[in-house]
Amino acid sequence: MVGLDELADLANIRRAWRWVRSNPDAQYKSYFRDLYSAYAIADERLLAELQEPLRQGTYQASHACKLFLPKPSGILRPYSLLSVQDQVAYQAAVNVVAERLFPRVRSLYYKDVFGHLYAGKTSACFYRTWSDGYAKFNEAARQAFAKGFRFAASFDLTACYDSLDHGVLQYFLERIGCEREFCQLLASWLNVWTATDKRIYHNHGVPEGPISSGLLSEAVLRHFDAGRGRQQTVRYLRYVDDIRLFAKDEKTLRQMLFRLDLLSKDIGLFPQSSKIGIGEIKDIEEELKSVSRPTEATVRAKRVDQKRLRRRIVQLSPRFDVKNSTRFKYLLAYARPESSLTRRLWRIYEKAPQYYDNIARYLRRYRTMPDGAATRLLAEIRKEPLYQAIAAAFISAADGRLSPPRAATADFTARKMWKPATLQADLLVALGRRLLSRGKLTFDQTRYVCLRAKSWWARSQLALCLVDRFIGRPSFEWLVNHLLRDGSSDVARAAAFVAVSGNVKIVGRSRTIHRDAAAVLREFGLIRRMPAGPCRIRMSFTRMFGRVRDVQWRTVFGRDYREAERQAILCRAYADTNATAWVNAVDVFNDWLLMSLYGHDPSLGTYVPGSVGSVMGSRRLRSKYPAIQAMVRSIHEKRRESALSHAKEKRTGRPTRAVRFSYIRKAKPLIRAAISELAVKW
Repeated sequence: MVGLDELADLANIRRAWRWVRSNPDAQYKSYFRDLYSAYAIADERLLAELQEPLRQGTYQASHACKLFLPKPSGILRPYSLLSVQDQVAYQAAVNVVAERLFPRVRSLYYKDVFGHLYAGKTSACFYRTWSDGYAKFNEAARQAFAKGFRFAASFDLTACYDSLDHGVLQYFLERIGCEREFCQLLASWLNVWTATDKRIYHNHGVPEGPISSGLLSEAVLRHFDAGRGRQQTVRYLRYVDDIRLFAKDEKTLRQMLFRLDLLSKDIGLFPQSSKIGIGEIKDIEEELKSVSRPTEATVRAKRVDQKRLRRRIVQLSPRFDVKNSTRFKYLLAYARPESSLTRRLWRIYEKAPQYYDNIARYLRRYRTMPDGAATRLLAEIRKEPLYQAIAAAFISAADGRLSPPRAATADFTARKMWKPATLQADLLVALGRRLLSRGKLTFDQTRYVCLRAKSWWARSQLALCLVDRFIGRPSFEWLVNHLLRDGSSDVARAAAFVAVSGNVKIVGRSRTIHRDAAAVLREFGLIRRMPAGPCRIRMSFTRMFGRVRDVQWRTVFGRDYREAERQAILCRAYADTNATAWVNAVDVFNDWLLMSLYGHDPSLGTYVPGSVGSVMGSRRLRSKYPAIQAMVRSIHEKRRESALSHAKEKRTGRPTRAVRFSYIRKAKPLIRAAISELAVKW
């Protein structure tokens, strides 16, 4: 069985870090290049420290930074940026899933299944080359057509990544040999990563962006591979969630579509009815959506013929309407900026704004933009950003490429758009980079956005932009030292990276520096001792009740700290899912707390483990810890009413019931008061 020990194996964690760095998705990596560099400085220490929380099942995921990118339909595609440590933990978990899944699916590779193909432990990359898979996918379709399978249908799923239910995923993971504790830990991470910015938890979906999500989805999608049957009359080809069917008659195809529809209902996924259609194929090349790495005569030579390339782009976009999206984007990637082509691209953008990223990449190839191109670019930026991702891409395209007059206009526009409390993270970073690099923000504005921006990713990126040129050396060093103590590991590591490159003097108590930042600083000899690791008891109570007083929990619990920490994390998990179990779990945490308090203070008397009820009326406990006693009494009395504790209440004889979530809200002030009482004495 795949368990937490296999997850926490150091070789597996190192392999996960290697595959995170070798992610072929250039877009996702572009958000993290400097953060990966900062992590790499102390990666051996950071990877080793990841072992213990993974083995104990206490690793807590950070919330993802959500970007929303426009799709051709006009709706938004959520894009999840995970912290670097979360990316490594996620990849480590999916590594062990891949090893269990691979023996069950490898016979289908390049025959029936063509996407997200696991490459194996020794490979430099996690997946086999995607272009090979897509080329073989198309070739298999051609072969089916050549053998007389002239009727075709497409079975595509709606929002597959967003719709994967975590309970369904756990079911399939357990079926391939993953222990329940492993599955529950992974599901708890997914629940955090797929939550909205308003902290609404969905219990479904996998984060789009990390490479790990693709293979994890395969554990569920193979339900179609296994359940479709072995009919020789239908050719079944699946590339991720896009299933293509070929048959010699329409009736056979309808039967298979019916079967796939039933299979999708088994696992809570939904076919896109608008994309399901049956038709007889006249030309297989027209039937195929696209080819991977499409060959074009204009770019085969070492030196690209730019005139021929531009003519080909014109052919692909008659009346500024792109006919073949894949070939258009492929050719545009090789195009050198030229005025007539730039004008054409703006006309295409008016009809199809989904090409904004490809156009922005094209514009970045200008050394200095002509006034016409710059004027149009600034006009698009000035428009009210319905899609903030588009404005972010165009602002980045303008950096360092505008003439002085146009640069001044861009600065004015950026200042006008600067509303850090309401901007999407990528637009906030694009504006912030420009304004910081040109000295257009005051120190108070800089301090506010670096310390208070809601998105940890935005804070980390802006921290990497900090220099002392405009805000002065004392302010620069003060801000970097504060960022070293940020609650986000990525922000703190970014600040450590800046501290090293900027020769910043480290001030204040080193034990308050984030441990990940301290690992970087220690590599350069800027600090001597590592601070203690993060206290997950404090993190759990903060997650449940907001900001609480800081307690030296390691001192309180001593050698029992690890057990108390595990119990606090369990309480945090139940607070979101099961109020009855939460009451029982907190009662057990209180048992550990009372054991520690009575052990530290003999004047309280003696305490027998498991006898919480015996001290609820203790005068000595009430005189020294009244808030703690009140909290313990309330929780323990509610536990007596819990259906997970007894069949009937001992005092009333009435049947016990499930605890309502409203009780957690009632218990909140009692627990906060108890923590504050501990903070005064510890």
